[in-house]
Amino acid sequence: MPLFKYTALDNENAVKEGVVEETDKAAAAKKLMLQGIRPLEIRPYTPGSKMQISLPDFLHFNRNKITRVEIDFFTKQIAMLLNAGMSLDGALRIMKNHSQKQAFKEFCDAIERKLKEGKSFSQALADFPHFTPMYINIARAGEEGGILPAMLTKITEYQSTFQELRQYIISASVYPLFLLVVGIIAIIILITTILPRFQVLFQGMGQQLPANVAVMMSVSSFVSNHYLIVLVLLVGPVALLVWYLKQPEGKKLYHRLSLKIPVLSSFICELETTRIFRTLEVLVNNGVHLATALRICSGIAVNEQFQNLLHRATEALKEGQRVSTKLKGEALLPSLAVDLLSIGEESGRVGEVCGQIADHYDQELRSKIKRLISLIEPAFILTIALVAGYVVISMLTVILSMNDIAG
Repeated sequence: MPLFKYTALDNENAVKEGVVEETDKAAAAKKLMLQGIRPLEIRPYTPGSKMQISLPDFLHFNRNKITRVEIDFFTKQIAMLLNAGMSLDGALRIMKNHSQKQAFKEFCDAIERKLKEGKSFSQALADFPHFTPMYINIARAGEEGGILPAMLTKITEYQSTFQELRQYIISASVYPLFLLVVGIIAIIILITTILPRFQVLFQGMGQQLPANVAVMMSVSSFVSNHYLIVLVLLVGPVALLVWYLKQPEGKKLYHRLSLKIPVLSSFICELETTRIFRTLEVLVNNGVHLATALRICSGIAVNEQFQNLLHRATEALKEGQRVSTKLKGEALLPSLAVDLLSIGEESGRVGEVCGQIADHYDQELRSKIKRLISLIEPAFILTIALVAGYVVISMLTVILSMNDIAG
């Protein structure tokens, strides 16, 4: 019987991965649903093929693939048509009829069929891997509150905000990464092309080399003659680390340790703070109860420690406690954010205050990224210059000393 690897959500909206044995994808999905697990993605699995390389979205040229841009378009159009008074199935039919891409037509048609089968819109979306837990949970909250068009509109604004932040981080990282790649290439050329020529020269002179130069020559010789072994030694540990961090145990370890590394923990805390409070702003301002909003936020938080924190805050709120009091005792979120949330709870303006908190930490995150990049660029240049300079000066020192002996 074939195996299928799945990514799914459990009853607490935590992401789970595993392998199930069934006759086909539909049977595997049914089996998971009976276990109380909502599948996000199910794909064929062959034992021993765990280490698969996943290319970024921009490297996929499959015309049958639904892209992120099309999902954003889908959300905007559904919201617009619902606001115009059209029914959900009617909106899906219009989008299907006006689309020029066959995969998108089939996508809209599949959602429409699921609605006719009796599923809600959020339940239909949960059957597709294109939608994040945050998207599905916000859509479910919109259905429960009777404000689905407004919530879909907010989803587009929400995704636009985080897409802008993501693009800012990527743009700020391009130049430092370019410097790093150029520096690595320059050092590789120096070791594999230039140093071997000096080695021939030094051997002809018959003089004993200084210890540091002899070590460099040995390294250069080994790299030139055994480049495949060197490549495995350099890439192997990185590949194993990436593979381990994708496993459940590795994710837990990373989530725990990343909050203890000084610079990294600051970035993670501010990014999670921005994500959590932006979501709370969207939900609370659209009439979603704070307990439901916290439960949804626990599904969109990336770090497991923050997910657990929001679960505990949700339980505390159900028991009649203040959310800010619970969050302050955990010391994961910034104290300023928790204090402002406390003020919002007292004044009854939780949604507005959450928006102010998200704006503040979004700006703080951008400023930190800008400062870090401004430090990384000269650090890369200085490191490359020192390595290359050390090698060149060492070579020149040996050559000059041999000329003095010959003279």
